[in-house]
Amino acid sequence: MELLVDLRTHTVSSGHAYSTITENALVASRRGLKLLGMTDHGPSMPDVPHLYHFGNLSIILKEISGIKILPGVEANIVNHEGELDIPFCYLLR
Repeated sequence: MELLVDLRTHTVSSGHAYSTITENALVASRRGLKLLGMTDHGPSMPDVPHLYHFGNLSIILKEISGIKILPGVEANIVNHEGELDIPFCYLLR
């Protein structure tokens, strides 16, 4: 089976990862992937990016090292009503 996509990756912004999105894309390119999802942890986790990080995802390159970049977030459900720890407006960028 040939893997072409990895939709759950973290960057140094998540606090426990060691690579930037550019470094992740370079490795993905070497492994033959076509699409990379950048899904740093949502704001209710400890040591995670500020909401500004997610607001700025619209300005990152759409493609790095030949890999299409799909920005996102590993959001957390914070209550029984299904609310997320990131305002919906940040998800529409």
